[in-house]
Amino acid sequence: MRSDVRHQLKRDKFAETTTETMHWAVEHRSRLILYGSLALAIIVLAITFFAVRRSQEQAASIALASAFETYGAPIVPAGTPPQPGVTMFNSSKERSAAANAEFRKIADKYSTQSGKLARYMEGVTYGEMGDYANAEKELKSVAGSGDLGNLGKFALASVYRQSNRENDAINEYQDIAAHPTRSVGKSMADLELASVYSSKQPEKAKILLQQIAKDNPNTVVAQLANEKLSAIK
Repeated sequence: MRSDVRHQLKRDKFAETTTETMHWAVEHRSRLILYGSLALAIIVLAITFFAVRRSQEQAASIALASAFETYGAPIVPAGTPPQPGVTMFNSSKERSAAANAEFRKIADKYSTQSGKLARYMEGVTYGEMGDYANAEKELKSVAGSGDLGNLGKFALASVYRQSNRENDAINEYQDIAAHPTRSVGKSMADLELASVYSSKQPEKAKILLQQIAKDNPNTVVAQLANEKLSAIK
């Protein structure tokens, strides 16, 4: 086929396709406008959503910082004169209760990362107050995968130990050791696991501590393992 004929056919095909597209666009003009409006609306909603989330996280983080100030407030003897601008408590349980109320309020209001951290601290402070049922409930809600999840499991194991549920504590430590994160690594979980074993299964604790020291030579972890090892009779 001659090149000029092929060129003419291509031009005719292009013109035909362009005409069909224009006709389709005219016939579906209202639908295109609708879809375009929907797309714009989705973009606007997405931008608004992320802006709101950012604003919520900022508000939550400010509230969380205030709650941590309460959690870290000094404990003083009863009768100590108040100091302007300084929050003080007469007992650690009283302080934990005050901080718990703040953490709970943040966790209930915000579903952001700061809100999740507040939920974790709510569980921690319940444990410090001796309310193990609520501590378990809240810590289970954050226990899972990731850094915060392992923190939740680690605190949950502590609650189990305080409430004489050693087998449950062992399960949590073993799970952390099998799925370590930056916040709670394998060695930290194993050290606590050895502490649980030391009272009733000292030989098992010794084997675990020796392995920890071997796996972490010339580190603080190895030093702690050796200290625990020497304390086992």
